[in-house]
Amino acid sequence: MEKQAGKGSKNWVITVESRNEQHREIILATIAKRAYQLFEQRGCAHGFDMEDWTTAEKEFLQNDFNGNISQFDLFIESPRDPEVTTILSMTPHSMIVFRSHARHNGEIEAKPDVASVHVFPEEIDTTQADVNRVDGLLHVHVPKKNHRNAMRPRTLLSTG
Repeated sequence: MEKQAGKGSKNWVITVESRNEQHREIILATIAKRAYQLFEQRGCAHGFDMEDWTTAEKEFLQNDFNGNISQFDLFIESPRDPEVTTILSMTPHSMIVFRSHARHNGEIEAKPDVASVHVFPEEIDTTQADVNRVDGLLHVHVPKKNHRNAMRPRTLLSTG
């Protein structure tokens, strides 16, 4: 299922519903790649693998929820470059924000870059996701799935 949001031909946002397994693989591969980069930056000095992994997780895993008990609202930086497409890949448990750059003649197709990862502490309803542009940011509004009692307390899981 694919939806496009945006006005005009600039700043396109594409939302794609994905599988949990795909997200887990992408998240782990992205964190592992960044942790290895940190290892290389340290001159390949061993003994800091847990520190590198934790640092990489903190760079990508976002815990920016607003405390509303019926929905999640996220604000994501949105480049004003018309050659950049933002892709929001969602599952009921997570959202990965990718950035893809326009391909020019003769360029090899590159995979989009992971910009951020958002892990939801409660299941969301991906079919009700709403994306709007607000002051250079994307406001992503997603209701919780099967939310029944607005007064029910919730617990946030710390991800970063």
